[in-house]
Amino acid sequence: MLLLVFNAGSSSLKFDLLEWTEGRAARRLKAGAFVDRADGSGSFALESAAPAPQLPSPIRSLAAAADFVLAWLADESAHGRNLIAEIAATVHRVVHGGELFRATTRLRAAELASLGKLDELAPLHNPPALAVIATVRARLGDRLPLIGVFDTAYYAALPEAAWRYAVPDSWYRDYGVRRYGFHGTAHRYLCATARTRVLPGKPTARVVSLQLGRGCSVTATLDDDPVATSMGFTPLEGLVMGTRSGDFDPGALLHVMERAGLSPAGMRTALNTASGLGALSGGCADMQELLRREAQGDASARLAIEIFCRRARHYLGAFVCELGGVDVIAFGGGIGENSAEIRRRIVRGLEWAGISIDEDANRARDAGSIGAADSWAAVEVVRVDEASVLAEEAAALRKRAAGRRFIQ
Repeated sequence: MLLLVFNAGSSSLKFDLLEWTEGRAARRLKAGAFVDRADGSGSFALESAAPAPQLPSPIRSLAAAADFVLAWLADESAHGRNLIAEIAATVHRVVHGGELFRATTRLRAAELASLGKLDELAPLHNPPALAVIATVRARLGDRLPLIGVFDTAYYAALPEAAWRYAVPDSWYRDYGVRRYGFHGTAHRYLCATARTRVLPGKPTARVVSLQLGRGCSVTATLDDDPVATSMGFTPLEGLVMGTRSGDFDPGALLHVMERAGLSPAGMRTALNTASGLGALSGGCADMQELLRREAQGDASARLAIEIFCRRARHYLGAFVCELGGVDVIAFGGGIGENSAEIRRRIVRGLEWAGISIDEDANRARDAGSIGAADSWAAVEVVRVDEASVLAEEAAALRKRAAGRRFIQ
């Protein structure tokens, strides 16, 4: 079974054409990513391990990127056959599913209309994903199932004490204000891979996973069940991120809105796109560049990095306590996988809890075990493969629905 997986982010679109066979690892036939050039042109560059197809004109939206992928995969002269004609479904990562979408779901017009109402809760992520889905529907019609896999679904069974906020009950009843959690697809992969690598066959495992990239989050998982996570009602809460604030006193928010006359829309923009590492450093949200500037004596870069690592270490320590100890700490995401220095600074200071890393292994590896020999917890770096999780979820949905006309 061929599945075409789209993973739309705030400024990128990853695509994977996977051959899925139950009981086997998915085989990747085609893959690539459209990434914002960040040069002021408003266009996206196509990155691919294999020779990338030539773009006929600049790609200026994720919807246009998806349309290009569909046309390219259907090009018999490029592949020897029409690959689009062979796929069983398109699979889409959607960040926010709210209360309604608590599991992987086939997306029809009614579901898409409901999803559109959640745009304001994840303004950087849901609108691009829905734009990609609209493009797929426009080109392929209803011939193929569109399957949505929701980041929030991973946290659907969080204990109430973990998702409930101490605010008026009507806020939850009337407006759905609660902790939803995000990056669920990534954390699921991180936990499963780390456990398999370090604790094969062990019935109980306590895992703290850190997904650190443009967006950042931490999750505490006991066995297969998440019990705590840093992101909340929206992807704003928790860690300091590239352009997002993370934890922030609501009283200060109200103070600024009242004094500056800032509208809700203005505050939403400020917290999502003008905060985080970029705000602390004076405009730079790239961790690699911040480390370079710090080495050159840039005080604002040093402060931004220190606050980033301090917040991550705060959550790591808290979640170790939440789990009553920890068996595995897993790092993933662009920063978590590629920055040995950030990993070192986050773990530094946890020796009192018996947690330490092997400095040589940490510097040498972008995947694998980096824990010290005497560390009480394994420390792992995991190359996150969200596409395989998305495909697995879609295949499981099709299997559950086998024999039903609506999924055939």
